[in-house]
Amino acid sequence: MARVLITTRIFTSNPAEAALDVLREAGHEPVIASVPGAYLNGEQLHEQLAGIAGTMASSEPYTAETFRMFPDLQVVARMGVGYDAIDLEAARDHEVPVMIAAGTNDTTVAETSVALMLALARDLGRYFETTSAGGWVRPPTTELREKTIGLIGLGRIGRAVVQRLQGFEVDVVAAEPYPDADFVTANGVELVDIDEVFRRANFLSLHTPMNEETREVVNERTLGLMQPGSFLVNTARGGLVDEAALRAALDSGQLAGAALDVRTSEPPREGDDLAAHPRVLPTPHMAGVAVESVERMAIGAARNVVGVLAGDWDREMVVNGVYPA
Repeated sequence: MARVLITTRIFTSNPAEAALDVLREAGHEPVIASVPGAYLNGEQLHEQLAGIAGTMASSEPYTAETFRMFPDLQVVARMGVGYDAIDLEAARDHEVPVMIAAGTNDTTVAETSVALMLALARDLGRYFETTSAGGWVRPPTTELREKTIGLIGLGRIGRAVVQRLQGFEVDVVAAEPYPDADFVTANGVELVDIDEVFRRANFLSLHTPMNEETREVVNERTLGLMQPGSFLVNTARGGLVDEAALRAALDSGQLAGAALDVRTSEPPREGDDLAAHPRVLPTPHMAGVAVESVERMAIGAARNVVGVLAGDWDREMVVNGVYPA
C-alpha cells in the first residue's frame, strides 16, 4: 500500500469520492492535505510529504529541493493541465513523471472564457455593481457579433472555445505552433502569427501553456499592437501577462477591459489593487472549477497515480518525458 497526498483545497470540504475509490481499490491510502491558504507553499508541502509515494497536485511548488528531499515520491499528478509550478527538469533527473489530467476541464474553461467575453462586451460587472447599489443606469455596450476573436493557443481548450463560439457570427484567428489542420479547416479558423492575432483581435483570449517562450507574451509591445477599445480574457496562466503593461493599457484606454481569472501571484499580494481597476473583471482562478470538472480532474489524477505506482502509465499524460521502462 502506498500513501497518496491530495493537495487541492477542495478536498478538505468536498472530497471527490469516486477519485478516492480509484486509489483505495488499487490498494493505496489517500491522505488529504491540510491546506491553510489558497495553495500550499513550499514549506507547507514539505511538512506533509514524508512517506508519500504520489501526489494529486494543485498549484503548490515542486522544486529541485522537493525531489531531493523526498526520494520516496514517485509521481506528481496534476489535478488539471498547468504545470509551471513544477521543476520538470529536476523531476526528470529524479525519474519522477509529472502528469496532467488532460481533457478533464476543457469544457468548463471554454464555457468560462466565452462567458467572460460576453461579460466584458456587455459590461456586466459594472451593471451588477451599480444596480445592486440602487442605481438604474444603462450605458450602451457592445455585441460579440461580427467581432474578431483572437486565440493564443489552439489546443484542447482553445478548440473547445471555438466550438462554443459557433452561432455568435464571429471571425476567429489563432496562433498555434502545432495546429490540428482538420479542426482548423472544419471550423473556419484562420491561423496567423502571434503579432497578427494581437493586431486583429477585438477580443483576445489566452489558451497556451506558460513557458519561457510564452512568459509575458502580453506585454507593452504586443498590447500596443491591439486595436483601441479591445478586450483581454486570461483563463490560462497569470505569468502570460505583464501586469504593469496591462495596467498602463487599461489606464490609457488602449484596452477597454480585461477579464482576469489568473494572476501572476495567487492570491494577489497585499497592496496589489489591479483587481479593483474599473476596467478589470476579476475572478479567483475558477475557470476550470465546476462540480463536473472537479470530479473528472480528480479521477484523472487518481488514475495517473495508480498507473505510475503499478508501473504502467499513459504516456500522453506525461509532460516531462519520464515513461515506463
